[in-house]
Amino acid sequence: MSRRRETAQRAPALRRRVLLLGVLCAAGVVLARTAHLTLREGVEWAERAEQQQEQGLALPAPRGTIYDRNGIPLAASRDVYRIAVAPREVVDRERVISALTDAGVSLQEARRATDVKRRWVVLRGRFGAAVREALDGVQGVHFETVQQRFYPHGTIALELLGRVNAEGTALGGLELELDEVLRGEPGRATVRRDARGRPIPGAMVRVLEPKPGKDVYLTLDAELQSIADEALRVAIDSTRAAGGEFLLLDPRNGDVLAAASRNRDGSARNWRAVTEPYEPGSTIKPFLVASLLAAGRARMTDSVYAEQGHWTYLGRTISDVHGYGWLTVHEALQKSSNVALAKLAMRLDPATQYQYLRDFGFGSPTAIEYPSESGGLLRAPRRWSKQSQPSLAIGYEISVTPLQMALAYAALANGGELLAPRLVREVRTRDGRVQESYERTVVRRVIPEEVAEQLRAALIDVVEGGTGRQAALGPFVVAGKTGTARIAENGRYVPGAYTASFAGFFPADDPQLVFLAKVDEPKGAYYGGATAAPITRSALEAALAAHHAPFDRRTIAAEPAPLPETPSIPPTTSQHDVARALESRGPFVLALNESSAGQPAASAVEVDVPDVVGSPLRDAVRTLHAAGVRVQVDGAGVVSATWPAAGTTVTQGTLVRVLARPEGR
Repeated sequence: MSRRRETAQRAPALRRRVLLLGVLCAAGVVLARTAHLTLREGVEWAERAEQQQEQGLALPAPRGTIYDRNGIPLAASRDVYRIAVAPREVVDRERVISALTDAGVSLQEARRATDVKRRWVVLRGRFGAAVREALDGVQGVHFETVQQRFYPHGTIALELLGRVNAEGTALGGLELELDEVLRGEPGRATVRRDARGRPIPGAMVRVLEPKPGKDVYLTLDAELQSIADEALRVAIDSTRAAGGEFLLLDPRNGDVLAAASRNRDGSARNWRAVTEPYEPGSTIKPFLVASLLAAGRARMTDSVYAEQGHWTYLGRTISDVHGYGWLTVHEALQKSSNVALAKLAMRLDPATQYQYLRDFGFGSPTAIEYPSESGGLLRAPRRWSKQSQPSLAIGYEISVTPLQMALAYAALANGGELLAPRLVREVRTRDGRVQESYERTVVRRVIPEEVAEQLRAALIDVVEGGTGRQAALGPFVVAGKTGTARIAENGRYVPGAYTASFAGFFPADDPQLVFLAKVDEPKGAYYGGATAAPITRSALEAALAAHHAPFDRRTIAAEPAPLPETPSIPPTTSQHDVARALESRGPFVLALNESSAGQPAASAVEVDVPDVVGSPLRDAVRTLHAAGVRVQVDGAGVVSATWPAAGTTVTQGTLVRVLARPEGR
């Protein structure tokens, strides 16, 4: 009994020892794990805890500016602000509501943003510096700076420039093509968060500063671009056309000076002058003649019988608008005889005809700085039918882009060299250093200079006495060729649907501008001479009066001697004195049209001379021409007087003399 009692007494002590040993072991494990966490993993866990209280943010880089050739911004970025409100931090609720409504926020949204039941409200939209200044320092209102892209000239050249969305993504045009240059390199920042994960206002640390994008200088001239856009808009409105394009190039270096594309509603999704090819019609004919001359297969004095307007070849009849008999090659081009030129094309073998068309740039992209350029269509001779040679001679079975056609005419204007088009002149860093520049590039010599001279003379006659008469500019010599072609859809020509075009260069004796005007599906008169040529005339008239036009006015005016300084006329000068001042030098005349180039039109419609004193010269010329009068310009800048005076009743076609002087004088 005593041994059993002794064993029973020892059992609780043993259990206590085992329990104590277990507690000590557990404590040792905890201490060991604590030491391991503290000494070996402590740094890692501390970093994780800090990361949970921080958020990394990308800092967008300021996007580069796109300028025209004269340094005028066409696409730029500005700082705007995203506003957030922490309602429970707001002290003066009425002040915040008042400032937000003044900024254009609806009263309902302003009250919602200051509702204490909400913790954090981000306002929709972006706000300018004035709103930031009004709310700066107001407790509970927080700002985030963001970049916003804007276009100072509205929709002008937008089809070329493209767009950038609110997130900074380039959506098309040059913005997309040059995105790598313009966008820069984003920076990084760290934002501290509180225990609930909310950003702590003002607790942002910049880790890496963003690098701004580079600036791009284009070959475009903002003033000429505005002129081209307005001339095209008026033409589309007046002809009720589906759309159109207008291009101005410098034939000496390939610079694109103006490029307008418009639909009937005034919009333009892309630069259709490089994305949408068309069948050119008769504007292709000078290149057939150039091929014949350069290959030695014809001379300008050679004669061809035009079959009195109808010629049937292998079952197909080719017709002219007017019937002609024998024509020289020069006359065939001047009168745009389909029959004569189709017959002349048979003097070339298919390989030679194809090679010259390729050498003029048709059938391959120009490699201009724009996304999604089309190369047009020019099939190899092995895919030609027996009708292809005469079809190509008159502008069918080939599709070209307006830019390709303009560059081909530039080759005729500059003596036979096909140039690469240039849209970007320079890329500069933000401090103005030129990082990259683009020089004049000759693709190839297509024809000898003497052949180009012969074509130039023929194209002058097209404007002076042929199909392009409505592009005549009074004493200034214009060279060009009209074209009218049927529009095909799904392999069939659409009844009554035409493309009217006019291409050429100015002034003809020393070309400084190449132009191409194209109008799609005009209503009523649809010939190129009636619809596209007037676009060119009105644009050239305005360009002559432009303030910073990229050409030499003295060369264009072709004055025999330097002009004397324009006399400064005070505002009180009489109209008689104005007339004497205008007579004192040889000003140039901008003719309204061929009927008014000499005497007033026979209809003798009476109009009042518009009041254009104080208007920019370009706007004044446009207003006077719209009234139906001819314009004689003297000087440049702002109009200071007219003769006859404003309000005088005259007949349409009357010559109105305009005296202009530099702005501010």
